[in-house]
Amino acid sequence: MNTTKIMTFLAFLAFLATACFKAPQYADTPAIAFESIKNAPAGTGTDSVMITVSYQDGNGDLGLGDEDKNPPFQELNSNGSVNPAFFNFYANAYKKVRGNYVPITFFSYPKLDGRFPRLNGTRSSSIEGTLKYTILFSYIFSSGIYTPVVAPNDTIKFDVQIADRGLNKSNIVQTSEIIIGKKN
Repeated sequence: MNTTKIMTFLAFLAFLATACFKAPQYADTPAIAFESIKNAPAGTGTDSVMITVSYQDGNGDLGLGDEDKNPPFQELNSNGSVNPAFFNFYANAYKKVRGNYVPITFFSYPKLDGRFPRLNGTRSSSIEGTLKYTILFSYIFSSGIYTPVVAPNDTIKFDVQIADRGLNKSNIVQTSEIIIGKKN
């Protein structure tokens, strides 16, 4: 008899604990915060830079899948220009030159922008977590790819932004600086 009362009481406490829990409420526009940046030389003339950001999104529509290739997510616009909505991860790079950061200008497509996969499947609920995104940064033939030329031991940093499938763009965050070609 005592065991039944104890079990009933514990079940009631478990019910109260779950009944009081509310799912987090976030805005439908994604929000991000910079977490970390790591540099791992990937081979001769190339570095792999991993940027980690934390994210929150109220309706969970972050990420693009293979099925997301039709308008508004097609790769090229009707005039042949690159469609910014094809991407959901946007990055700009800056090189430190005489103590000041100057933008690195790319001469051709693709730039540093890319796509990350769907994070919430087909559900539409609030999500939060961390996103790790790797950028390959080549400097072996960089004189024809971007300016200013980036070489080992140069200091760079990035601005990062993400977008959801509703085409809402997050805030822009800036990474800390990193030295190309050095493990950290």
